[in-house]
Amino acid sequence: MTFIDDLTLVLDLLILVTVAVFYTGFCVWFEARRRDTERAVSHLQGGAAILGLLGLGVGIIAVWGETTWPIPPSFGGYDLFFFDALFLLALVLIAFAVLVWRGLPTHFAGIVALVAGSGIIYYGARGYLVGLTLEPLETFLMYLAFGAVGILALPATLYLDWFVVGPVNPKASPLPSGPTPDYPWVWRLLLGLFLLAVVLAGVAAVIYGFTSAWAHLASPP
Repeated sequence: MTFIDDLTLVLDLLILVTVAVFYTGFCVWFEARRRDTERAVSHLQGGAAILGLLGLGVGIIAVWGETTWPIPPSFGGYDLFFFDALFLLALVLIAFAVLVWRGLPTHFAGIVALVAGSGIIYYGARGYLVGLTLEPLETFLMYLAFGAVGILALPATLYLDWFVVGPVNPKASPLPSGPTPDYPWVWRLLLGLFLLAVVLAGVAAVIYGFTSAWAHLASPP
């Protein structure tokens, strides 16, 4: 079977995901801080739609890779290493989009993201230890950053359910709560860490692209 190299497209999609997540998260947080809940929910729905479309694109590539194993066996476990992670990412993005548009609690996607993110970090660590790619450190840092985003997605979705969607749709709240946090500094810290992890994931994907993807363009299959 011919090796189909779609690494550059995958990295493009990963970068777009980080941009969409950061922009959506910042806009929603900014409007929620201004107590404009209606506008915050509108931004959330718009961002979720974009993330759902990106998740669909990533999912198509992931399912294709999982079922066809396009990378030759001589490359070792690359098919599992890359496409497992992409499938998990697509699952979380699509689930989040569906939950937002159905007005359902998004922390269910958050808990899945936490487990998936932990798994992504494990994949990255194992790949680094066995030297699975030509750029093992850059690959590990990218997996680590995206894994951190997944883990921190749980408190981010809890914030959405409690203080963004909850005030206008109480059934989305995990537990009864007021319209504003009792400990705002805790949520600022958690959301700040989440957005920082998103930025680092995007930077890691860009760096990986410069160190690895362009080498693939220079010597296509």
